Amino acid sequence: MLRNIHLINIKLGADEARMLHLINVELTRIARANGCIERKTWRFLDAAHGQALPVAAYLNESLWPNQKTADVFGRASRSTEDQALLDELFAGIEIVETMRYVDVEG
Repeated sequence: MLRNIHLINIKLGADEARMLHLINVELTRIARANGCIERKTWRFLDAAHGQALPVAAYLNESLWPNQKTADVFGRASRSTEDQALLDELFAGIEIVETMRYVDVEG
């Protein structure tokens, strides 16, 4: 199994509730239709500068059956409606860091 982790921030001026809806409802719907097993988002309580990783307010994690499925999702064509939702999402968030790793126990 592949775990894909994005550390993200909501851009200044973006509607936080709307961005979280896009991540947790719309992106989850689109990703699950393309093989994603699970998606979760957490808000950090104690993000601080000077840590090993850049500061981010949120962690979004997705679980995929394998790397190929995750990679295909990243390149997949989408409906006009789904693409508009993803464009809105990516206009309102900043991805600070992305990490992917294979969960050998899965």
